[in-house]
Amino acid sequence: MITYKQYHIQRVEHGQRGWVARITRADGQNIRTILPASEHPYLDTKPAASAEEAEQLAKEGIDFGGVV
Repeated sequence: MITYKQYHIQRVEHGQRGWVARITRADGQNIRTILPASEHPYLDTKPAASAEEAEQLAKEGIDFGGVV
């Protein structure tokens, strides 16, 4: 698990689907999304071919995807 900005990113292998990255807030609060407006204890990225690619998707989601 790595910490990126105010979030933890954990790489998770999903068998034949590949890898996803699970994003949680470092302070333990729910993650709020802008579109659709909702709150979740964690968010998973879409499946990626590698753990590194999944981690990059998570960072992009944090930086540009409306995660609060």
